[in-house]
Amino acid sequence: MTDPVFPSQHTTTTTVTNTEVITNFRYDKSYVYTLAGKLKIAQIVCVFLSIMTLSFSTYNMWYQNSAVTSIMMFGLWFSLFMLVFYLFHVVECFYKIPWLKIEMIFNVCWPLLYLLSAAIAASYIGMNFSYTLSLFFGFAAMFAYGYDALLKYHAIQRGEIAQGNNVMHKQTTISTY
Repeated sequence: MTDPVFPSQHTTTTTVTNTEVITNFRYDKSYVYTLAGKLKIAQIVCVFLSIMTLSFSTYNMWYQNSAVTSIMMFGLWFSLFMLVFYLFHVVECFYKIPWLKIEMIFNVCWPLLYLLSAAIAASYIGMNFSYTLSLFFGFAAMFAYGYDALLKYHAIQRGEIAQGNNVMHKQTTISTY
């Protein structure tokens, strides 16, 4: 006689995740055509244009400009290095480093700093047109970093790695009693 509380069948699902990476350096221009690659290029271009317009200002020697330029230069160099790391698969070679978390933290902090630097540039809008352009490109960079942070957050939630593949194998076993 079967017990009505205990099911006559039991299903077990086992999920195994394997990480597939190629640990050699190689150039891969296809990263530039992905959404993440396009965002990196947009970040670099917007920050570069913001720095250039700010440096052509007649008030470029003020101490406020050095803070703004420092924030923008650090963002430019970080984005440029990460673009090169992705293009040459350095990120994939060192896949144990939590690249997505590092980038997400950077991409969360930097829009706040760009908002601060854009506010400083906005306080000088009436003085010079170059501050207006710097403000525009600073806000564009801020939105690019913010959207990239959102994409990195979703990738972390899905359990992805920065480069390479996480392959999941599911095995289902049904036992009948």
